[in-house]
Amino acid sequence: WSKWSATGPEILEYIKHCARKYDIYQHIRFNAAVSQASWQDNHWAVRTADGEELQAQFVISAMGGLHTPNIPKIDGLDNFTGPVFHTSNWQHDIDMKAKRVAVIGTGATAVQCVPELAKEVAELYVFQRSPVWVGPKSDPVYSEEEKQAFRDDPNKLHQHRWTLWRNWETTGLDMVRAGSDINTLSERRARELIARSVQSPELAAKLTPEYNFTCKRPTFSNDYYATYEKPNVHLLTSPIEAISASSISCDGVELDVDVVVLATGFKPFNITNEVDIYGSGGVALSQLWQDRISSYKSMMVPGLPNFFFMLGPNSGGLTSILQMIERQSDYIMRTLEMMQVKHASTIAPKQVAADAFCERVQQATAKTTHNKGCSSWWADEQGYNHSIWPESSITYKMLLKHVDWNDFEVAYAAGATQ
Repeated sequence: WSKWSATGPEILEYIKHCARKYDIYQHIRFNAAVSQASWQDNHWAVRTADGEELQAQFVISAMGGLHTPNIPKIDGLDNFTGPVFHTSNWQHDIDMKAKRVAVIGTGATAVQCVPELAKEVAELYVFQRSPVWVGPKSDPVYSEEEKQAFRDDPNKLHQHRWTLWRNWETTGLDMVRAGSDINTLSERRARELIARSVQSPELAAKLTPEYNFTCKRPTFSNDYYATYEKPNVHLLTSPIEAISASSISCDGVELDVDVVVLATGFKPFNITNEVDIYGSGGVALSQLWQDRISSYKSMMVPGLPNFFFMLGPNSGGLTSILQMIERQSDYIMRTLEMMQVKHASTIAPKQVAADAFCERVQQATAKTTHNKGCSSWWADEQGYNHSIWPESSITYKMLLKHVDWNDFEVAYAAGATQ
């Protein structure tokens, strides 16, 4: 890697490299959106958007937790005649130079794209509903000597990776404890960053949240706050009143705009926004999740036989998401292997086991700063956490260490002995 936090193109090229190295492309069907999956007695019928239907004994949703863009309902948005796109579907063919661009939202995505847009657009209007904590980012560049040392001694590379992971893991856990040293320090550093970056007291006040550093998802950047000092960048904190074919009205002022960028986040951890899923008895997952999104160990749902989620409800957090993915893929494989050994044909978690897991998550969440004094995508309107994992990745690893057969409703193949 070129530095601690590699750039997007660098990460993408690494992913492509892995796909080539391990011959993954042969197993992937691109541009094949799944529209429906339904359980038919002993198998899943999976239908694609173009009408093709496939059968499978098992289904693994690897859609992740943040995949459905949250498109705001703003009066007149559909009437805007210029380009409008969500940050998850960035339109790279649009030349932003000399354009008047509006960014709606100031979450983690805006922290990434606002400083970059400000470098090339004529005018940048950022519409903020609530400010976000942004801490200073430690992002050293690796020298050629360091890279060569890693090549010469793989153990040195592994030790370095272990140190980075350990520091982030412990920092993330301590950071979400109210009054902890790291929580207090992190907020103080963010306040100092605002003070160093912004000269105007009025602007600084608009950029400073009134909630705890980890009530919402904090972000890290060395240039986000400073970007608002640029003469072509304008922070607007009043609600958008309306959008016309070529302008946005805010606080009684009509602003001419060429492009609208929606940095408005996602509808978290609910794949029913994208795919219709029907389990045993034809019961829809959307119905099972009508009141609350819940799961068994973030990976399975009662009533959905042989269905697994990768990064399902409560998979995220302030730890590395790769740690969660690795643990879940390992657990799924061990479950399938155990089914093969026991000659089991179907498996689904018992409701009591799923309820116990969800209760554990809520109790652990109550001990954190999450959603204390604010609202965010980390929880629903009732404060129920269905999005993030409130403990360590080590704790989650231990939770998945064993496949507890007693937690499942199991059907066996004909003639099999239990």
